[in-house]
Amino acid sequence: MPRPLNPDLEKQILDAAHELWRRGGEEALTLRAVALAAGSNTPAVYRRFKNRKEILRALVHRIQGEVHAVIEPCTSLQEIADAFLDFALSHPREYELGMNGVVTGVSEVRPNLEFVLQRAAEWLGGEPEGHESLVFAVWALAHGTASMLNSKSLSRGHAAKMRAAFRPAVNALIVRMKHAASA
Repeated sequence: MPRPLNPDLEKQILDAAHELWRRGGEEALTLRAVALAAGSNTPAVYRRFKNRKEILRALVHRIQGEVHAVIEPCTSLQEIADAFLDFALSHPREYELGMNGVVTGVSEVRPNLEFVLQRAAEWLGGEPEGHESLVFAVWALAHGTASMLNSKSLSRGHAAKMRAAFRPAVNALIVRMKHAASA
């Protein structure tokens, strides 16, 4: 008689993969390690995920959902930028997975980007496409700041100054782009 399927196994596999990634990054995430950490076996993992890349895609999707939960209640682009940076700094491994291109590639849909563009249009008027330059500039600033601070390559004083400069820089971008749009 075959063993009954565990309906929670997919979540257990993703939870295990998430924890392995968090602790050891890409090198720690093997299908055998995932199966062991999930309390299962490698064939059971393969029945749910074709390969390691599918597990990584599922993790990226999960992380995108976590980021969305953080930015969704925000009421301004400044708040979104701050929330995004705070997420990146408090979840460095997750941020790395979501942003490093191991899985996403350039053609992958970025639902949070679309969400922020839509919100920018709601808050600032116009169409989402009209705010791409601003949203991309804020995203680039947030990504650069997160990458530098997460790398731990700055002195403590420089890291504090970079973090402190982030908010005024985002505000300046927003003001500049609003001014350019109205001119």
